[in-house]
Amino acid sequence: MSPAGVRMKANPPNPSHLSGKVIYLLILVVLVQFLYPVTAGGTLLIMLIYQLFYASLLVVGIVVARDHPWLVRLLTLLGITWLVTGTLYSFNQDALWAQLLGYGVLILFQAVIIQTLLRFVFRAQVVDREVLYAASAAYLLLGALFVSAFGLVETLTYANTGQHAFIDSQVATGESFPWQHFVYYSYVTLTTLGYGDILPVTMWARSLVSLEAVIGVLYVTVIMARLVGLYAAGDVASE
Repeated sequence: MSPAGVRMKANPPNPSHLSGKVIYLLILVVLVQFLYPVTAGGTLLIMLIYQLFYASLLVVGIVVARDHPWLVRLLTLLGITWLVTGTLYSFNQDALWAQLLGYGVLILFQAVIIQTLLRFVFRAQVVDREVLYAASAAYLLLGALFVSAFGLVETLTYANTGQHAFIDSQVATGESFPWQHFVYYSYVTLTTLGYGDILPVTMWARSLVSLEAVIGVLYVTVIMARLVGLYAAGDVASE
């Protein structure tokens, strides 16, 4: 095995515009996706702070894609649309179109960021902190994407039938399904934990839940194979 200095020379850092930025994206995703309990019955100030975190996540997402001008323009448009529709829906709970459009643009926004992160992971030449941050952020964003997807299906189903697409013992039939419950349910499904306290009851809901579970298993399998392969290749190159 070559000395440490030789190995570092044989395996230079991955050149990328993502270097030094992915950690901020990862931190914001963690804050937004796992501090959601503070929004349940929270004060206006707490809601504003949470929305500020979400807006910051959108901005950092745009920065991550800055080397692709057309992606920057697309993400900027999606981000502005989400902020506008979210504001409109906050003042008018009957604006169903605003809620649906908000879910739709958020799904597209998160999908583009996930694609950008995974492209970086699969083009990397060595395993370093940036690659690990990118792989982790993409995994958490997958869960966030399905939060919006579940909300979209639930909103459409309830608007058309008056019935929920998901059953939760804490949500009565005539009540709206809190989006916070979907955050919990999405990550339980993504990790195939499956407590069973929330259940999909329509075909579209069940199909979506099955898709997330399959993606969660495949993601871990494929990404682990990629990272192990990169690490092994680095060891061979340094000998």
